[in-house]
Amino acid sequence: MRTTFRQALIDRMARDGTRIADLASGAGVSRDTINKLLSREGASTSVENAMAIAAFYGETVEGFIGGPAGDRLAALVAQLDGTERALVEAQIRGILQHRGEVASSDPGSRTGQ
Repeated sequence: MRTTFRQALIDRMARDGTRIADLASGAGVSRDTINKLLSREGASTSVENAMAIAAFYGETVEGFIGGPAGDRLAALVAQLDGTERALVEAQIRGILQHRGEVASSDPGSRTGQ
């Protein structure tokens, strides 16, 4: 399930300990706008403000709302037992081998390109 921009902001501010004043100053979005967004259920903001807030955190709006792909995948994999994780890993390695990219044990390395 995808989260709203508002909820992503609430979560991110809590996780990073971001103060409203710091976000407002760093993103160039008024404190009033941020307060309204945070305090009203169902509140939204303009695309420009969303882009500025996401950029403050070094992300695109899509990345900010959805989270980095690695985080999403890690959260899913964490729900699997050891046998299921091994199966998923084998499937990923099979896909990479089919594409001609041999998966090594180092997740950051790719060969055969």
